[in-house]
Amino acid sequence: MLEAKNITIAVGERVLVENLSFIANDGELTCITGAAGSGKTTLLRTLMGFLPVKDGFVSVDGELLTIYSSHAFREMMVYLPQDAQTLGLQLEEPEATQVEADDYAVWNEVLPSVEIAQPRAPLTTDEIVLLATKTLEESADKPIVMADEPTALLSPEQAFQLMQLLQQQAAQGKTVVITSSDPMVLDRANQIIKI
Repeated sequence: MLEAKNITIAVGERVLVENLSFIANDGELTCITGAAGSGKTTLLRTLMGFLPVKDGFVSVDGELLTIYSSHAFREMMVYLPQDAQTLGLQLEEPEATQVEADDYAVWNEVLPSVEIAQPRAPLTTDEIVLLATKTLEESADKPIVMADEPTALLSPEQAFQLMQLLQQQAAQGKTVVITSSDPMVLDRANQIIKI
């Protein structure tokens, strides 16, 4: 269970969330919704302990989430970011070879020639679904799932598939918190928090 009690979140002088309270229960899907730029992602980051609250508190299973405890709490969480491109390297196999400098090059202060890695092409929507599936499977022991706009770039069929995965996580007793304004997502949420 994740609880936000009377929390206020500000970025600089701008207050994004003010005096918000809710409980995201185990076994349920809680959806945070609001207009673009309303602070959905910022709220999610706060619930994960990356940003402090100005007022109020966040707790996980009754334990206070602070700047000092946040790392331990994040160990209990799996996160699907809005920008899945940042996790694209997880789909690639690690390279078996390692480049080592030879003695001559090091002695002569010449660095060994290394091929510059080519930038990865953007993930396809199929790869985004595959990455989300793989991430959730590898995090089966984590009781909290956080997902930021998980269906934003997907086709309706892929969005439905991903939502089924997230609902399965909730059905396993996990606390699932997502941000979205997608009507299909909102229809499947047990609780909707509007900011």
